[in-house]
Amino acid sequence: MPPNQPSILHGPSAPVPVSLPFGDLLARHARERGSNPAVISHHQDVTLTFQKLHERSDMLASAFLASGVNKGEKVAIMLGSRTEYLEAFFACAKIGAALVLLNYAFVFEEIVSTLTPVEPKLLILSPVVGRFKFTHFMDKLSTRLASLQALVIVNPEVDTSFHLGHKMVEYTSFLARGQHNPLPKLNVSPHDIVNVQFTSGSTGIPKAAALSHYNIMNCGRYISKQIFGLIIGICTSAWSGSAVVFPSDIFNATAAVECIEKYQCTGIYGVTTMFIEEMAAANFSKTDRSSLKFGIMAGSAMPPDLLERVIKTFPVPRLYTNWGMTELSSITTMTHHTDPMHKRIYTAGRLFPGFVAKIVEPNTGRVLPWGKKGEIVISGYGVMQGGYLNNAEKTAETLKQHVEDLQDNGVGAIDSQGNLRTWLHTGDEGFLDDDGYFVITGRIKDIIIRGGENITPVEIEERLFSHPAIVQASVIGVPSPRLGEDVAAFVELRSGHAAPTDAELQDWVRQKLSRFKVPRYFWWIGGQDERVPRAWPKTASGKLRKPDLRVVAKGLLSTMISQRNAQSVVIQARL
Repeated sequence: MPPNQPSILHGPSAPVPVSLPFGDLLARHARERGSNPAVISHHQDVTLTFQKLHERSDMLASAFLASGVNKGEKVAIMLGSRTEYLEAFFACAKIGAALVLLNYAFVFEEIVSTLTPVEPKLLILSPVVGRFKFTHFMDKLSTRLASLQALVIVNPEVDTSFHLGHKMVEYTSFLARGQHNPLPKLNVSPHDIVNVQFTSGSTGIPKAAALSHYNIMNCGRYISKQIFGLIIGICTSAWSGSAVVFPSDIFNATAAVECIEKYQCTGIYGVTTMFIEEMAAANFSKTDRSSLKFGIMAGSAMPPDLLERVIKTFPVPRLYTNWGMTELSSITTMTHHTDPMHKRIYTAGRLFPGFVAKIVEPNTGRVLPWGKKGEIVISGYGVMQGGYLNNAEKTAETLKQHVEDLQDNGVGAIDSQGNLRTWLHTGDEGFLDDDGYFVITGRIKDIIIRGGENITPVEIEERLFSHPAIVQASVIGVPSPRLGEDVAAFVELRSGHAAPTDAELQDWVRQKLSRFKVPRYFWWIGGQDERVPRAWPKTASGKLRKPDLRVVAKGLLSTMISQRNAQSVVIQARL
């Protein structure tokens, strides 16, 4: 691209987005492939065909209506990967209600604070999800959440000490309410909100992103078309008519590897840390994974050699990397398996059909020249149609119309609906390379400003990843009275290696990067220092939570300063 070409990029014009309610898609699969498996839940030992899923979600939808859940209202759910989750999703879709997804790692006060403004009529949950136990506060939920008419309890027998309390009903009993009530035909629009997802919280307090049928339907469709039917989740498998496999209620590397062989899975989806843990699983070398054809690796920065290792050792012949976010209904850019390896490792791929992207100056919104780093802003079918629920201020900060688009700047001011384009300001920093691939350099909020120098954590993380003794790394900024911020790194030791010293790691980084980018502090995840977490703090989707690491770092630095001051007092006293 010429150096002065503006950073404006249009995705392919075809295929055009479809307008279809999600419930209609399941009904079509029930007619055309009703006996095919839709979901295989390994840990439940349950398989539902498309016909059975259609029938059970119809029954649950009728039960919702009988319980006073009407079009436009909310049903919250806090489960791991279970068949009931899919039933609830499609039941809400069929009656025009929205399913609100809760992170099962939330504690009581987080559940209350996130659900209070959303006002769900029902909350579907299990007393235990993986290592997370909720029995000690379930009774209090109905009193703290005024909108709740009932708590629908899935799998109550998982905890023998648990007993149904006030406003609680067991899931199968609740489902039976819809058994003899045929589901009426309801007028559900593709632009109705069907799903509320809280932002992953990897950079702060979660916000409730409201997604429509149109948003997530087309997300699943384009991912499916890009990778020829890869199973990456509910939306894509629902579009392609393939089965989704739930190895465990929350991620378990051993179970995932086992299920690839047992069910002859053809596709695999996960964030970077999941692939690392799967290849380190004890049963990895003992299983046959030759059925795998496709894979998507999402999430945080990856070691440069990880993609090649997954392709060769899993093996996954067609492995794709990507970029997206909750507010964009998932993935917006993706590499292709025919792309050169360096493109798949160092870029997030090309823009999907139906999207337009700009790279802009964060504070002014000015479109930057091609190849310059700036904030990525996106317009298109995936942009959350409902904004952030009950948060007009954050919605206005994130979703904007650019009046300058009306000038002839190559954007195309009017969208496919005939309206002035709405742009999502993603908060992600990146640039377009010479071939039109997106290179993501990190979150703007994660950029470290050390003595006036801007530092992108991802380049330091990639350098640390390349050290033979390090399996995972996360770099953050920490307060510095002299420099404003300094660089700190949390690292995890690779099994079978001795831990390098701080000085050795600093020298390793210094060999490839400027001196001002070299971390001052290193802390080992799972190491001997009990103040450092034993495991990486993660969101429910498996992404590393940098805010949690910043809190840990603040405590560690505070202790270091206190110890230093105490030593100074002792020395002065001796003098």
